[in-house]
Amino acid sequence: MDRSPNFHPLDLLQEGAAILGVQLPPQASEKFRIYLDELRRWNARVNLTGMKNDRDIIIKHFLDSLAVLPHLGDAVSLADLGTGPGFPGLALKLARPGLALTLVEARAKKAAFLEYLVALLQLEGVEVAQAHLTPALARKWGPRFEAVASRAAFPLARFLELAVPLLLPGGRALALKGPNLAAEEMDAAREKCGSLGLGPLELHRYDLPFGEEARILVVTRHF
Repeated sequence: MDRSPNFHPLDLLQEGAAILGVQLPPQASEKFRIYLDELRRWNARVNLTGMKNDRDIIIKHFLDSLAVLPHLGDAVSLADLGTGPGFPGLALKLARPGLALTLVEARAKKAAFLEYLVALLQLEGVEVAQAHLTPALARKWGPRFEAVASRAAFPLARFLELAVPLLLPGGRALALKGPNLAAEEMDAAREKCGSLGLGPLELHRYDLPFGEEARILVVTRHF
């Protein structure tokens, strides 16, 4: 894709969101710009992400996160488990400002970044929980969310074990996975679904915009 020297990388965000069928609210672009700037700044001293250039961050983090939005339905509350520097949850919050969001991250430096960024962006309805989540802790917290998501932070079966205690009846569990989801991982997750009160696993394949590789989103509902 040819770009002029004056092309701003955040134009990729608008283009890519349109390709994904996501309409960003007017204030989102400026907030994503700040998000991008702060990721770069913190990455200079804290390893928040292996992606170092703007294009990769926008496509492989921001847009990959936004691909979840059409699958959230009308959910108004979301827990993002193992969110790292905020993916997918914080990107989804910028696209849907009314979303009540809990970001769960075990590592102190990444949780500190999230606390700082949430304050800097003046986001309401966002909680950062620094915790190593276990099924027992999840049972203490839930059920309270209409959706629970995670982006490659856990094996699929483990994610479902953590998500179910947090989910309200009818809630959705959404797991973002790479293009090579192993059959063994899927089989282990399917074996868990019945005992956890989950419906069938749905696989949604999508291509990241601008010629990047495919991804898989695994979705299931809590009875």
